Amino acid sequence: MKTNPNTGFKKRIIGGNELTMEEYTAYLNMLRVKPFLTVNEAADLFDVGLSRVQEMMNEPGCKFITRAIGPRRRLIHRESFEQYLLTHDVTAEEV
Repeated sequence: MKTNPNTGFKKRIIGGNELTMEEYTAYLNMLRVKPFLTVNEAADLFDVGLSRVQEMMNEPGCKFITRAIGPRRRLIHRESFEQYLLTHDVTAEEV
């Protein structure tokens, strides 16, 4: 009988929640279909740090954010953000 090598594996996501591998996979699959993401969700889904996502959102001419509920509540349009990540080097240091 084969055992799952990920049995007992726990993944901590931003916000402090600890998920099993199955729960983490379901969480990422749910994020992949959402049209708009929070900063935390985008960081989890695309494996980019929170501060780096916030830096990208604050760049002039940022085209992947949308204002929701009020001027301070910004959400990330997932498809536009994916396209941005494909066309920009997000690992480069800001000069």
